[in-house]
Amino acid sequence: MMGKSEIRNSKLETNPKFEIRNFVLALALFLGLDAAFTQTRRLEQPPPLSAAEGAREAKALVAEMLAEKPEQNSTNVGVLKIRDPEGNQRQIPLKITTLITAKSWLQIYDTSTPPLHEWVKGEKGHRITPLSSGTILTIIHTSEKTNQYFHSTSAESPPKLLSPAELMAPFAGSDFWIADLGYEFLHWPKQIVIKNDMRHSRACKVVESINPNPTSGGYTRVLCWITVEKPHAPVHADAYDTSGRFKQFDPKNLEKVNGVYQIESVEMRNSRTGSHTVLEFDTTP
Repeated sequence: MMGKSEIRNSKLETNPKFEIRNFVLALALFLGLDAAFTQTRRLEQPPPLSAAEGAREAKALVAEMLAEKPEQNSTNVGVLKIRDPEGNQRQIPLKITTLITAKSWLQIYDTSTPPLHEWVKGEKGHRITPLSSGTILTIIHTSEKTNQYFHSTSAESPPKLLSPAELMAPFAGSDFWIADLGYEFLHWPKQIVIKNDMRHSRACKVVESINPNPTSGGYTRVLCWITVEKPHAPVHADAYDTSGRFKQFDPKNLEKVNGVYQIESVEMRNSRTGSHTVLEFDTTP
């Protein structure tokens, strides 16, 4: 079902920094920071796009992003740092594996690696709390098809194929939803470029994606700032429900190395719950 023989025989390479494309688009994925990063760049604003022009631009941009895939297998470790509305903090270790197959590529987000635990900090100090089970999320990316999401609690338990409604749920109790990790909004049928804008000193296209079948409490639309420069990378995103904007996604400490966008951390803020999560990657050489 998921190419177990390919996964078992794949040679993994550990990267010192996590490629944003592997996290998004991949996860991915993903902004070159050079000497001009600290300088203000001026973007000449073209005339407003018509709806038809915006739809054509969005279709081409998203198609280019979905056609990209990582060049090699990789593995990376990191930690989910979660803060609840009361200010309590906890950390969950995470391993992220990227595997390339002949027709697709896989991302595996795994909190099941022993010893299963979370680090909790509250008013009475901090403690290490054992976890009864972990979470393994496998996302299969295929350029011409929608993503497939499989969930299990250990390497021995059979994976379950998730329905679209089940994607609007937290991953491992964090503010990252399962849909976020696969950039599911890029697979929605309706997208339009609504404007050109600057974000993190980069020229971007702002793409609006409309959810054709929103679930109760789930996303109705997403605005995503995507770099004009190739390979295209999302540098910010706002997620909306029926009441308005309630989640914000921001990559942090971004840089471009040998033409590849890399990332050190990603923050997800949830104004509806008052919580936020930072996913930090191990950048030790």
